[in-house]
Amino acid sequence: MAETNKPTAEQVAQGAARAGGKTSTSDQLVDKVSPEAKSAADKKKKQATGKVGLLGVPVGTEVVTGQEGSLPPSTSTGRPLEGVPVVKTVKYASGDGMRFFLNKTNQEKAEILSALRTIPGVYPKGQAPTEQSILNALKSGPIAIRDVDAKALEEVMKYADTIGERIETALPKLVNSPRLAQEFFAIKTTVPGKPKLTPESALNLEITQAFSDYLDMPIDKKSAKDFANTVNNLEKKRGTYLSAAERQQLLFDTVQKKASEVFKNDKQPDSLLLQRGALGGSYNLLRKAYDAYGIPIDDKAVYKQAIGSIRSRQALENALQKVSVQAQVSYPALAQYFQQGLTTKEALATYIGIKAKLFEVPENSVNIDEMYPVFKGKELMTPQEWEDFLYTTPEFKKTRTYMTQRTNDAKTLIRNFIPGGI
Repeated sequence: MAETNKPTAEQVAQGAARAGGKTSTSDQLVDKVSPEAKSAADKKKKQATGKVGLLGVPVGTEVVTGQEGSLPPSTSTGRPLEGVPVVKTVKYASGDGMRFFLNKTNQEKAEILSALRTIPGVYPKGQAPTEQSILNALKSGPIAIRDVDAKALEEVMKYADTIGERIETALPKLVNSPRLAQEFFAIKTTVPGKPKLTPESALNLEITQAFSDYLDMPIDKKSAKDFANTVNNLEKKRGTYLSAAERQQLLFDTVQKKASEVFKNDKQPDSLLLQRGALGGSYNLLRKAYDAYGIPIDDKAVYKQAIGSIRSRQALENALQKVSVQAQVSYPALAQYFQQGLTTKEALATYIGIKAKLFEVPENSVNIDEMYPVFKGKELMTPQEWEDFLYTTPEFKKTRTYMTQRTNDAKTLIRNFIPGGI
């Protein structure tokens, strides 16, 4: 193995920049998202257009759907960052379904129709195309998009606008989660004035489990009732269920409120117990740190660390630093990169990029636990060795690159051995 094929520190740093930027200290891991948080908090409401969207409000309208957990105080300024509003922008209006189809190739239209037909609730009963009808249309020439197909796509656009996603993200999500689709489109058809509410029994179970995981204590009736009322009152105002992320943030707030009572006689000078959203912010930072360094950990262990971290700013710093030390022990081949302040994910950015490109997936979808074969003791494969290895994996045979190559090879054989070829 030639040493010159090994990525240099500069190349790794460049790859790290693509993967999210250099993080040299646990302080920076806490603070590097601060500008984005401040920007989101200070952002003014955009001027809405005159076009009415599928949700009944003008396209371009920004609607606050919740609040993300605030981050701990910045070490550089010492000032806490307030919770960041979660804002969605209404994007889609009547007619956008047909316009979306018109900008697609014949093959893309067929793929969208195949996806739509599997989502429960978007087509009127009996109106969804069959897989055979889609194949027949694809073979016969340009696919004619029916009004009912465009309206079905607009149902998905309504879902996308409701949760603040683009149609390209929402469509595969609904295809892969039939239960999610059933829940959403059941909500959509609910009689106005009688919104579906999350059952109190389900909310009690959630908050009971959270008190046990975070605080090692049983739930009290007042906390359980307050949590259920908060969730249900918001659902009544909206006429629809809260998203899982919104409900989790409310759960964090309830647990943190209880923690501030439990630890009121044991406050540290740098306590974050009274800072709104601190528990959610600490949990998210710790979870991201473990993921970035590729250190496996049970969620319950992160819950306990998050509670300890809001009792003291220094405790959060120590917990984040501990993750870095664990990574140094777990990945000796990356020692030189850790010394430069890179995380495991940043150090492996070049290799992650190779896998993402070959398998045609987003780089941020490649997890560290998929990268273990790249390590050879205290050394790494060269990028070329890594690429050659990936070609031998069963997963590669499922890629479009492999299928295309197989098709081209078959055509070559036919041309070579059959008179006239194809």
